Amino acid sequence: MKSLFYTFLIIVLIQAFTGCKTDDDSPARVLIPAKFVKPFNETKVKRGAEVSIEAEIAALEEIKELKIFTRDTVFFQGTPTKENLSFVLNTYNLRLGGLQVSMEYMMQDGKVKKDNRIIRLLSDIYPTDFRAEVVNVFPHSTSSYTQGLEFDNGILYEGTGGMGRMGSISKVLKTNWKTGEILLEHVLVEQYFGEGITIIGDKLYQLTWQQNKCFVYDKNTLELINELSYSGEGWGLCNDGKHLIMSDGTERLYFRDPETFQLVKTIEVYSNTGPVTRLNELEYIDGKVLANVYTTNDIVKINLETGAVEAIIDLSIIALEHKKGGEVLNGIAYKRDEKRLFVTGKNWPSLLEIELVKI
Repeated sequence: MKSLFYTFLIIVLIQAFTGCKTDDDSPARVLIPAKFVKPFNETKVKRGAEVSIEAEIAALEEIKELKIFTRDTVFFQGTPTKENLSFVLNTYNLRLGGLQVSMEYMMQDGKVKKDNRIIRLLSDIYPTDFRAEVVNVFPHSTSSYTQGLEFDNGILYEGTGGMGRMGSISKVLKTNWKTGEILLEHVLVEQYFGEGITIIGDKLYQLTWQQNKCFVYDKNTLELINELSYSGEGWGLCNDGKHLIMSDGTERLYFRDPETFQLVKTIEVYSNTGPVTRLNELEYIDGKVLANVYTTNDIVKINLETGAVEAIIDLSIIALEHKKGGEVLNGIAYKRDEKRLFVTGKNWPSLLEIELVKI
């Protein structure tokens, strides 16, 4: 019996040490069959630079099909035959902001895997610096928590914010810009916090901050004629004659259809150092947009084709001298017929006509 037991034990040990194969044995799989080596995630480059894209294929036999692409370009699609793939992305004609480089591949067993990298495309121009000088001073109501400001046919329209707290109420106003006299007003229900305004034809549009509503009024009577819905926050609003252009506090500007409020396109606003966020009150002037940068005394000039900040206007001295007991700078209006630029702030006592001086 002992001899049989020892014989059995020897057989078991031999099998253990020799690693006998069974029918269930199969070659070990590579944990990551393909991945990006370059670019690193959140790589920052200036528009016009070339970006290296390198993919490492660690297990050719396991990949049935591979695709490497961006939103505009497909670099490779098919079955890879090389262990390393290299490409060059030219950023010269690309919009500024975040750009995702993507890899998708199907395994032989049908499973799909992905790898992504984000590139931040910065502006390749240095913004021109301006300061502002006051040309004229006009009265402005200190009860107006200014959110939007726009001229139309000699009338200054103003949108204000508030929900009845500390006396601040959301309104739409028609005013005599020379005297500050309120000619007509529409008061919003307290549940709405009014934001930016703009006018197309006979319609005045007013955003709300967090209530996801854009109110549409008859600009002559300020009678409410429609309500449009959107997701996210509403901050600034202007138009290029064809689209409503909207900000939401981020670096993005949204182009929307004025009839349906459907999104048409989006651009990201970047300087040569990075994204410019907190874009608030907007004004469209000759193909560009001026935007207050909320809580600062800066106004930025934005190229609507690329999203690049072309100029920065410093109003620090003006704010120091004219805000009095008011809050932050907010409110830009352009009188197109006379090419005159005006600014104000939340609860400021003055509407200021300014000229820009290059620094």
